[in-house]
Amino acid sequence: MITASGIELRAGSRILLEGASFRVAAGDRVGLVGRNGAGKTTLTKVLAGQGQPAAGSVTSSGGIGYLPQDPRTGDLTVTARQRILSARGLDRIVTDRRTAEQRMSSADPETLERAMARFARLQEEFEAAGGYAAESEAASIASALGIDEGRLDQSLETLSGGQRRRVELARILFSGNETLLLDEPTNHLDADSIAWLRDHLKNYKGG
Repeated sequence: MITASGIELRAGSRILLEGASFRVAAGDRVGLVGRNGAGKTTLTKVLAGQGQPAAGSVTSSGGIGYLPQDPRTGDLTVTARQRILSARGLDRIVTDRRTAEQRMSSADPETLERAMARFARLQEEFEAAGGYAAESEAASIASALGIDEGRLDQSLETLSGGQRRRVELARILFSGNETLLLDEPTNHLDADSIAWLRDHLKNYKGG
């Protein structure tokens, strides 16, 4: 949930929004409509905690998934799959589990024993975080947004700007946060992906 109380937004000396109070709760679907420069992106940033209003306050409870107009994807050497899974902390578990699995082929008994113990611990973490069902969900969201299985295992640095933005959108949707703030989410999406996104958001349990 997000609650705004008497907020004022400015661009220099120009007032974009004044004395606005509202609440976004689970089940709400809100769209911001206005001309360029009206303050839609500024308001979205403030609601996401990425900026401060000139006056008033914004409070939130529960997680917020925020897709900015120009998302920063962090480490470009990670794969698209890892980036999406990072929304639930699964990227580290999956990577570490694969490393442990590789070390289990060691001929050294001590190394093998340590690797097996580590793999077992990581497998428990993996299953607690949703396991294979979560991996499948992430891949399904990515596919619906036009990111095929082959591209999921490519590093972000090999993808175009539009493809990276779709990866970020997939990550936000996969996060399952209580509230989603999406700034122009249909950028770089084709008609089928836009239709899927519309249905997905309509059925989303949060706000």
